[in-house]
Amino acid sequence: MRIAVVSIMFKTTPPSGYGGIERVVYYLVEALIKGGHEVILFATPGSYCSNQTVEVPGYDPAIAPSGGKKADTVSEEPLYKAMCAYLQKHPVDIIHDWSFKNLYVKRHPDKFPFLISTCIPPPPGCKRRKNLVASSRAHANLCGGSTKYVYYGLKLSDYQFNIRKKDHFIHISKIAQYKGQHLAILAAVKARKRLSIAGNVEDKMYYYFVIKPFATCFPGVEYLGEINGTNQHLMEATALIQTPRWFDAFPLVILESFASATPVIAFAEGGIPEQIVNGLNGYLCRSIGELASAMANILAIRPETCREYAEEYFRSERMAQDYVALYERILDGESW
Repeated sequence: MRIAVVSIMFKTTPPSGYGGIERVVYYLVEALIKGGHEVILFATPGSYCSNQTVEVPGYDPAIAPSGGKKADTVSEEPLYKAMCAYLQKHPVDIIHDWSFKNLYVKRHPDKFPFLISTCIPPPPGCKRRKNLVASSRAHANLCGGSTKYVYYGLKLSDYQFNIRKKDHFIHISKIAQYKGQHLAILAAVKARKRLSIAGNVEDKMYYYFVIKPFATCFPGVEYLGEINGTNQHLMEATALIQTPRWFDAFPLVILESFASATPVIAFAEGGIPEQIVNGLNGYLCRSIGELASAMANILAIRPETCREYAEEYFRSERMAQDYVALYERILDGESW
């Protein structure tokens, strides 16, 4: 099968540092290639894959937003033009579009069969797009209609793991109020545990008026800044903490934590209950008190179980197989 995979036009694919969806796209592309398919990746300059990459001009990954309101300012017209120019001369069997505005398939819905992957909750009043695939069952239900879902997968050979942990916890995500780092800090203080906060600053007011003062006031709290890769930090941590205050569809960092043999303590928001089996590979919580209690009882979770869970459920090969099954259904004339 000849597949055009369209990444998002923010960071490079694969990314260095922050860039969860770009990493998912890269793992999918490589797994598809390994499965014998021909893939053409449309991505920002500096991106690459084992087959052909169309580096779309007009984007600078070094200054690209990491999401949030600024993401709406990124035009996808250069991507549309690059797709028109390439696909006119080099047709494909199917387009798999991860971009946010889906301009090519929206403007030319009958040109090629297509599938759209979404990684975020739908905005209020947004019309559901044809052949939409979400990242979790909860996410698909939120999108409505007959939306399908495919869980993300990792190239597990890229992730080292260690069952011997250092006595500290870590929170990894963009620094923004909807990520709730302050709640993780309060839980760590309550449980008398050390906590590292890692992530690029998206919300500067939240960082300067909440996170930085907390990190200064509480000796056991440390802000690491944006980290280049998660594996080493997760391998060493007692557990990953995630405290989303929004519908978090299917956080990739939770899978990365399991791959590193590290349990996860998280609020039961969005698709997170489909990642964590309470008491097996982590704890699902709904309050600061429950977070603190879970931190105090984290040694009841076996790190080996976390890695085994990732190997059973969250391999990139499984993700690719699930998507190929959907490609085939679309090529057979099905739509949803």
